[in-house]
Amino acid sequence: MKIKFEHWFLQRKTMKIFRNVLLFSLCFLLKPSIAQEILSNLEYNPIVAKASKTFLLKKNTQKASSLLLPFFDDFSKSEVFPNPDLWDANNVYVNQGFAYNPPNYHVVTLDALDSTGKVYSHATYTPFEADRFTSLPIRLDSIFSPAPRALLRADSIYFSFFYQPQGQGNPPQNNDSLILYFYNSRDSIWNRIWASPGMPLDTFYTHHKSWWKQVNIWISDSAQYYHDGFRFRFVNYASLANNVMPSWQSSMDHWNLDYIYLNKNRYRGDTVYRDLGFVDVSTSMLKAYNSMPYTHYSNDPVKEMNDTLYTVISNLDIVAHPSNYSYAVFDGNHQQIMSYTGGSYPVYPVYDSGYVKYKPFACPRITTILPIDPLGLKDSADFTLRHVIIGDYTPDDRLFDTLEVKQIFRNYFAYDDGTPEAGYGVTPSGSMAAVRFSLNIKDTLRAVKIYFNPTRSNANEQYFYLCVWDDNNGLPQNLLYDTIVKPDFSAEIYDFQTFVFEKPIPIRNAFYVGFVTTTDDNLNIGFDRSRNSSAMNLFNIDGQWLPSQYKGSLMIRPFVGKPLSNLSREGENLKNLIIFPNPVNDNVIYLNSDLLQNGINENLTLTLFNSTGQLVFQTYLKSRLELPSSLSNGIYILQIRGKNGNIVYTSKLAVSKN
Repeated sequence: MKIKFEHWFLQRKTMKIFRNVLLFSLCFLLKPSIAQEILSNLEYNPIVAKASKTFLLKKNTQKASSLLLPFFDDFSKSEVFPNPDLWDANNVYVNQGFAYNPPNYHVVTLDALDSTGKVYSHATYTPFEADRFTSLPIRLDSIFSPAPRALLRADSIYFSFFYQPQGQGNPPQNNDSLILYFYNSRDSIWNRIWASPGMPLDTFYTHHKSWWKQVNIWISDSAQYYHDGFRFRFVNYASLANNVMPSWQSSMDHWNLDYIYLNKNRYRGDTVYRDLGFVDVSTSMLKAYNSMPYTHYSNDPVKEMNDTLYTVISNLDIVAHPSNYSYAVFDGNHQQIMSYTGGSYPVYPVYDSGYVKYKPFACPRITTILPIDPLGLKDSADFTLRHVIIGDYTPDDRLFDTLEVKQIFRNYFAYDDGTPEAGYGVTPSGSMAAVRFSLNIKDTLRAVKIYFNPTRSNANEQYFYLCVWDDNNGLPQNLLYDTIVKPDFSAEIYDFQTFVFEKPIPIRNAFYVGFVTTTDDNLNIGFDRSRNSSAMNLFNIDGQWLPSQYKGSLMIRPFVGKPLSNLSREGENLKNLIIFPNPVNDNVIYLNSDLLQNGINENLTLTLFNSTGQLVFQTYLKSRLELPSSLSNGIYILQIRGKNGNIVYTSKLAVSKN
């Protein structure tokens, strides 16, 4: 049974106290089944999409001469795409978020997305060739140091790599696979050398008793491969998820690779390395947020600062190495403001002991608070945290590592780190979700930014109600604001989308930002798995708010403080807009505003939504508008948007025909 939203709006206008009760009741009656949360895998990679626009400009042309041995890449110095001096590939993704317990910092991920971050156009529900990850040509015919000579079978050339299915992402299906090819440059033939079937990570662990498997292959066929122009290539075969609703579809089929190494004078057991380094570190020095306004931090820094950081340190050797760990913090002027020394400790092999558990290394204390703004006037600040681990190293090995992370303060609250690993949604129509934010001072809510994961054919471009609630004992209570909006992918700018409030909202203590769905589709809001703030994520079942079942952070960011610098003046100019008649008794309305001196303003768009959130009318803003004759009696939401898509005016329009 369906109930019209107009009853909610009419009651809200005259009896504001009941607005939340009616919303809960309405959502309950709209739902044909129990509301549920669903976490979907990405089918679009915005990081790759952005980087691809500049990567091709930076990418070197094919080298005139082939690479020389050794060939090695652990991807720790690469961002988004592999090093173009080693690889002929920009359709794979260098990252940290999709690996589970990796050997070192950064892996390369193969999936079902092309170099622009979109699902391959030839994708099917049966396995299809997806990513190709190909080396540049390599000389396997000769070496030139210490003296030029031909390479021989006796030189014992081995090729090794670590691999992992799924990781933190989507498991490859049983019919999917990862395949390794070697290139015979003499005959121009790619030969299949090795393959692994798709499987979930837990099944992989059961088979191998390890989260990663290292493969080490002897290149013994000198007739086929000991030539100039040798190459190797990884190919993954992926398949689309078979889901009837496009907004819930995802297709990633992740494979992670790391520590790819080709060299002579190796042997089958050559699978350990004098390599000591960071696998991961804290992304924030704050206890609750990844980023927050500097004004709020400065008001209560002791409450907001974490007391410890975390580091993940790995030793890929088979012996322990005495090591020293330290970190230092620098301000925006590169002045050191904080330091810590964890002393000396033997770091044991990861194969035997796992990552370092020694607390002064793994959980270093934060020795003091970050500086504050005593006047409370600045909403932004930047700090750099530099981690250092030093073992008993020589210039020829890798028993030394540094890793830097940024701690930023801006005019918004963010639990997430800006990179989605999944998509979040609630279903069916009328379902609700909210994120809790806590304040240290009274403030003004100006806007909300939400990250929407693009889906196939933009299937999640659906209208929803953006809502703000106050707090009552840790749960959303009174509705402070709501408006009907939708994701907009028309400009193909895949980033946070901004919804500016036409009237700022005074807030204090704690508040919630969330949404109410108008369809069964998945809004596919960005979900950051790397930072767990699930205690702040709520969803509503039958009028009852419950904590989210998924560990991670919803990518919803409220903006507070001063007016946004890019806020259009149009909203200010529309404060005195007059719309008449209202109620409308025929099909014509008139608008009176300084922005309509010529009768039309093509910088502003007027939209009209019916009581179920469906768009029923859209046009440029005009002083005289003829509405569709098909409009039935009821309450409609009238919105005006600026050039950038921000909502600058919202009102209700009643249609009451005789």
